[in-house]
Amino acid sequence: MPFKKHSAYQLTLAVAAILCAPLVAAQSDERLWVCDLLPNGEWDCEVNELLMDAQTGESSAPALRSSPAPAPAPEVTSSPVSPAAPEENAVTPEPATVQAYPLAPSTLTTNTSQPVAATTQPQASSRARSADAWDCIAGADGNWSCAPGNDQAVSVAELGHFNTTPGTSGLLINNPYAYLDWYPYSSDEPALCRGRYVEPDIDYLQSDLLPGEEAVYAEADLSSADLQSGLARLTGGVKLQQGSRLFTSRYGEVDNTSNTAFLEGDVTFREPGLLLVGQRAETNFDTGVSSFYSAEYILHTEHLRGSASTITRYDDNRVRLESGAITYCEPGNSDWSIGSGDIVLHPDKGYGIATHATFRVAGVPVFYMPWFRFPIDNRRQSGFLYPTFGVSKSDGVDFSIPYYFNIAPNLDDTLTLRYIEKRGMMLENELRYMNDWSHNVLSLGYLSGDNKLEDENRWLVGFNHNGAPSEGWNSYIDYTEVSDNDYFADLGTSLEVQREDHLDQRGQLRYLGNGWQFLANLHQYQTINDNVSSPYQRTPQLLLTGNEQLSQRTALSYSAEYVRFERDRKDFFIDPEDIRRTDAQRFHFRPSVSHRNSLPWGFMNSELTLWHSQYDFDFPDGADTSDIPDSVTAGVASIDSGLYFDRDFTFASGNYSQSLEPRLMLLHVEKNNEQPTLDSFRYFDSSQLSFSYNNLFDRYGWSGSDRVSATSQATLGVSSALYDERGVEKARLAVAQAYYAKDREGNDLRPGDISGDESSSNLALLAQWNITPTLRLRHDSEIDRDSFSMEEQNYRLTWQPDDENMFYFSYRDRVNSAIPGRERTRQSDIAFRNQINPQWGVIGRWQHDVANRQRLDTLLGLEYGTCCWKMRLTAREWLKSSNIRASEPEYDRGVFFQVVLRGLGSFGGDGGRSLIEEITGFREKDHDNF
Repeated sequence: MPFKKHSAYQLTLAVAAILCAPLVAAQSDERLWVCDLLPNGEWDCEVNELLMDAQTGESSAPALRSSPAPAPAPEVTSSPVSPAAPEENAVTPEPATVQAYPLAPSTLTTNTSQPVAATTQPQASSRARSADAWDCIAGADGNWSCAPGNDQAVSVAELGHFNTTPGTSGLLINNPYAYLDWYPYSSDEPALCRGRYVEPDIDYLQSDLLPGEEAVYAEADLSSADLQSGLARLTGGVKLQQGSRLFTSRYGEVDNTSNTAFLEGDVTFREPGLLLVGQRAETNFDTGVSSFYSAEYILHTEHLRGSASTITRYDDNRVRLESGAITYCEPGNSDWSIGSGDIVLHPDKGYGIATHATFRVAGVPVFYMPWFRFPIDNRRQSGFLYPTFGVSKSDGVDFSIPYYFNIAPNLDDTLTLRYIEKRGMMLENELRYMNDWSHNVLSLGYLSGDNKLEDENRWLVGFNHNGAPSEGWNSYIDYTEVSDNDYFADLGTSLEVQREDHLDQRGQLRYLGNGWQFLANLHQYQTINDNVSSPYQRTPQLLLTGNEQLSQRTALSYSAEYVRFERDRKDFFIDPEDIRRTDAQRFHFRPSVSHRNSLPWGFMNSELTLWHSQYDFDFPDGADTSDIPDSVTAGVASIDSGLYFDRDFTFASGNYSQSLEPRLMLLHVEKNNEQPTLDSFRYFDSSQLSFSYNNLFDRYGWSGSDRVSATSQATLGVSSALYDERGVEKARLAVAQAYYAKDREGNDLRPGDISGDESSSNLALLAQWNITPTLRLRHDSEIDRDSFSMEEQNYRLTWQPDDENMFYFSYRDRVNSAIPGRERTRQSDIAFRNQINPQWGVIGRWQHDVANRQRLDTLLGLEYGTCCWKMRLTAREWLKSSNIRASEPEYDRGVFFQVVLRGLGSFGGDGGRSLIEEITGFREKDHDNF
């Protein structure tokens, strides 16, 4: 029913029509009364005689409808009849829908052309009456016959609606929180949460009007109105709807003069994503402000609920709780909550604010917060993030708390205050900025006066940039610098920066053309490990590469490069005449012509390459450079060919396909100048490729552009794969060996070569087995060509059935029998995560040097979770090597504790989970979400 000011009489007539409706044989658009509002404020009404006659003759004339005529209306009594024992022939009216339509403010008449409808259906209870009102029946003469109503409203249970008291009905004994839209899972299988919030599908009214201008529609079992005060009383199954706002209750009063309503008894308020329930409520339809008393609320999507003595919902969607509490725990569980005398939620903005709040665990106050801002969804909000806490032998207590500044949609900042017991106070800051062409991150760290290092100031600077300044252009900057070599080993960091021995300080500008590209690169390093030399820096590097398709099968590719190499920390090499102190400029040119033939049963690819490097050396004074040429030119010719055979077969009721793929590559490389051995001069950016199946088919044998192996060889390989009927590879086995037509000098070693005079390489074996879609085994090894013994073998077993369970095992064994004086290497690494059940989980890692019988890293953690919180406790012992030259490694130990609160986040150390991710490559599930 739309309620508008100055239309109380219209409501009264609508109520009268409803009460008369059961006496009407059939619904029609005709009205028993037709009234007009006169200018003097009085009503001029006429009775529809034809309709009245039809009523009067109802007992002798059958009703004009297809269904049988209903039994006579029940006699009015002074007390309600129990719904458990209804009269046999009693007929009670269905809850009537009162639906009038709002008038424009300038309209003075209350007459309307829309019909007022009422339907009559049997119900389980006799006629219910409104509280503190009159029960009236329209007589055959058109007059009203009224009697005093019942002083007590009919209860919601009597009308067949749910009761909010847990366990008062059979339905609610099994689900006492259905009134909060919480429903348990039907499956008996254990789960972290025993149920979920299910928002009912409600067809809310849609309107383009402002909230104060929308019509209000009412529905109730019984309605009455006071002609003088304009107050309408609604009893039983009360529904009031204004746009997307829906109220329900057992009893309600609507004041048409002030356009307000009062509701009592199992009051609910709904709008998309929000549920409010209480015993009493008041609302103003003009302002959209509603207050609920002794109330609870639910935000379905956010899994957030709370209760308060008073909850007020404002027209701007704010929700205010007075003397209330909030929690993300499921109904019936209050393991933790935030209580406050004043909590304001801003669902449209994604945050809430509590003043003078207390954090409670199991109802016990744990700490006090004078002001607390918290997220209620995943939108970015300024405020404190959750702290981290850890204890270790070397640093003592390590506690940090970050504050997040949401400055603008494209600009934010995170400032972290960190206290390290044995070192002092530290600040870390991360500033992120985005625009339409770039993403930028500035990271800073500063510790003033490290107590363990004689008050030495320690700092970190990091900057990362990715951009596309214009069409075809890309820019990249990755810069990290620290105050000293042991910065990361001593302090670590929460900032997203690299932590390798060689910190990149690099800037690039790249242009992508049509079939070609240009790169300008400036790449320096800061080496923070005194035990290793620093790599050569490129200051700068200019690189042009391209590919031109000459025909369908023939292509021309080219690469031209200029680079200047400089080495930092030359004093690492004590001898001032050491050749490794050399700087140089290099020009490299590499054009290639290739011809590719590919058919379903095989392929043959041929390629000719000119390889040329020209140098301008800056040797240290006194260095022996007699065997180092200023330029090297090589011609590379190769033919790479292969066949493909396959067969289908059936095994264990399954259909499979097996392939057999022999491969032969012929390679010839000639050079005009010999290059020095690795012991004499290693050049700048080249290193020998490791021995593997794929590297035996490499055309150059080296990375970079300083070296190429002069060779004449044939590399023969064969592989076989097994596929299931869906075409998924189940297993593969491959083996390859290179055969040399001439010796290689010590400066032209190929992958796996020791002296260069071997007539063939060792055998490279590759095997992988996808045992199941989640369990995989991979093996690669080097087999001695004479004894067929394992020179090197590597195994890796991975199992990851889901995001909650993972097992990783790797083992490496390198014999080094052909290299005098080099010790055997044997190492193993095991990492696992197992969710024992929805509540309990464990993680662990054990890295072991088998040959030296030494633990490298040991970690064990335990996790317990519920539907609204998780706890993790992790202990770790690891071998910590200092970056100081000639220093001995030592063990460090730590205990890490982390708590995750659903919807709020986590505080405490990660307990080694990032370490497992780094080692295994597996990314765990988002543990901060449930």
